[in-house]
Amino acid sequence: MIALTGRAHHSHQAPPLGRFTLRGVLALNPGPWLWGQALLVAGAGAAVFISGYEAAGLTAGLAAFIGSWNVMLEQRMPAAHRRRLTPVAGIALVLSAMTGFSLSAWHASPFTSIAVGAALTTGCYYLCLTLRAAPPGGFLYLLAYTLCSTVPVTTGQLPSLLGWTTAGATAGWLINVIETLAVGRSAEYRAVARAYRSLAVLITAEGGKREAARHAAITELDAAWEAVRRGATNRTRRSGEWQRLVDLCQYAATAVAAAGALPRTTHPSTLNTWHATATDTAQRLAQQARRAPLSPTPASTQDSDPAPQSRSGMPTDARARLHQALTDARQSLDTPTPAGHHPVDTARYPSLWAALAAGARGHSYAWRYAMRTGGAALAAGGLAHLAGLTRPGWAMIAAGSVLLAPSSIGTANRAVQRCLGTLLGLGATAALLALHPAETTVVLLAAMLVGLAQPFLAKNSALAMTVLTPGVLPLSYRGTGPYLPMLDDRLLTTALGCAAAVLTVLALWRRPDPDLLRGHLATAIRALTTEAAGPHAERIRRRTVLTAVQNTGNAFRQALGDIRPPQAALALWPAFLALQDLGFQLAARPLPATDHARAAQSMNALAEAAAHGTPPRPGGLPADWATPEARDAFRRLRAALGDGLPLPTDDDHLIHGQLRTSNGNPLPHTPVTLIDPAGTQADVAYTDSQGRYVLHPTRAGRHLLVATADSTTAPTAHVVLVPEIAELPDGKGQ
Repeated sequence: MIALTGRAHHSHQAPPLGRFTLRGVLALNPGPWLWGQALLVAGAGAAVFISGYEAAGLTAGLAAFIGSWNVMLEQRMPAAHRRRLTPVAGIALVLSAMTGFSLSAWHASPFTSIAVGAALTTGCYYLCLTLRAAPPGGFLYLLAYTLCSTVPVTTGQLPSLLGWTTAGATAGWLINVIETLAVGRSAEYRAVARAYRSLAVLITAEGGKREAARHAAITELDAAWEAVRRGATNRTRRSGEWQRLVDLCQYAATAVAAAGALPRTTHPSTLNTWHATATDTAQRLAQQARRAPLSPTPASTQDSDPAPQSRSGMPTDARARLHQALTDARQSLDTPTPAGHHPVDTARYPSLWAALAAGARGHSYAWRYAMRTGGAALAAGGLAHLAGLTRPGWAMIAAGSVLLAPSSIGTANRAVQRCLGTLLGLGATAALLALHPAETTVVLLAAMLVGLAQPFLAKNSALAMTVLTPGVLPLSYRGTGPYLPMLDDRLLTTALGCAAAVLTVLALWRRPDPDLLRGHLATAIRALTTEAAGPHAERIRRRTVLTAVQNTGNAFRQALGDIRPPQAALALWPAFLALQDLGFQLAARPLPATDHARAAQSMNALAEAAAHGTPPRPGGLPADWATPEARDAFRRLRAALGDGLPLPTDDDHLIHGQLRTSNGNPLPHTPVTLIDPAGTQADVAYTDSQGRYVLHPTRAGRHLLVATADSTTAPTAHVVLVPEIAELPDGKGQ
């Protein structure tokens, strides 16, 4: 046993397991408070509702109010994309509302209303996911259908209600057009600002926080690029402002890749300088989003640990690339907006028709998600009707809203939040109805509270339901008879719908199995093999590598965020950490084409081992391939893919051992190097989760075992004797 004094290897980071806790229920989701959107929705809704109410009564006002909900498309969505989607959302709202009104006028049976609502839910959720029209997503159209189906109307009223709903949708579209023209490209600037803010966090992240910071930085970078693409039109793509946003995204990609591959020996003062520069860039981009004058650029300070450069001035390592990217971003903001020209990056976001066609061909995840949501809504409505509850549509609404969560833990949290918020909101509703408010008061409260609930919808469902319930529920009360049975019905249907959603997730949620997770790892390794030294431009290769790492990280996070996380995700987590490290190393410094063929065989063998769950074949990379950090990450990935598999049996060609600290704790995923009698490196192995290792000597004689816990701990060495014929002894310390 080799004893080391020091910390465990820096790659040993605990997986982000999801747990259902009270803190998770009460926690606020990250993101800004959308008070600007709240005021816009509240003001527009109040104006439209009051206009319809004064002109033709409460039902007409409600129809116009529901039609104007297309103004609820989130303001963080690029203006050009919102202008494309607002008419589509308006048409969908008109169809949803008129379907509900028609079923009410024709006195359709409850089962018919439930079946139509489930079909509408499936289609709307699928289209919203395909067209990237969320938030608020398909839940909005289910709410419109359910509200209208409970309003008593006659067949003769349907034409006028169609006109009022269309008028409301037109008003929402006009308000949205005016608002998007006023804000310009603020959504794009905010998205790029968030990317630089996450870059600042990544620069100074240490230890177990580094993996999460890497994943967050890639996610925000992808969101920024997506926002810039969605905000592009034929006219804006030729503008200098749009080209500057594209350049800032490219600088951010270079900086994120370099920051994720920074050496651990980088001086803290240098990290603080880069952190301040990235933070200042994010603040200036946020100012540009508000159309405020840009603050002066702080004076540039000399790095206390300057990175080397080549003769041509191009950066040669991650530190130099990060410094150059931050400098380019700062200069881009200091330079006046350039004149329009043909864009360098010709990638375009697909049109709505192209997105629909692509979704119809094969968005399997979108179909699974939509079918699961529609099935949960159907089950919730059917059970509510069979239980004797008078408004099964409320159970369908509860199920549809709870299933907006991306994981099973999130679904359980949203279910508890919705029940808790509904209970609090019913108390406020009872107090309001006890005052017997006039219809005008009910109309104003409904319009204002629906708008003011917008910031809470993205932060916590309990807060949102506390505000929404007293705003929407009085619209269903006609002022005759007791209102307490209606409140009881709302509470019971909400609980039933939330329970149906949670049970649907537990029954139909596709839990990532070992083959699926290993398939993601294999796909990412092949992407790294192809793009690390591929034929494409460096910026395209870098984006492809980072995207492959992000997709694999999303698969692992979904698995680990499950109520019952599979053991395969826990066992393969070290392999993902090594893959992430290798991906950042290759993205930070793309390789020349000559290095591709030399490493392709070893990388492809690693991908094959990951896909089939077999031990990786022996064989390393060329000694001068890439950087030492990249080669180290490759060796850790090869060792981690074999973790959990049976170690080779004892024979005359293996050295077995176990690595422990001075306290007796095993050191997982720590390198152990074997030096032969000639002084050359004979083999390198990484310990498994129990600290065990296996080395392959190539000759007899006295060999040296060298182990290092991390860069801050001195290596520990031990001599072992490899005999000619006899069995090899364990590599144990004396």
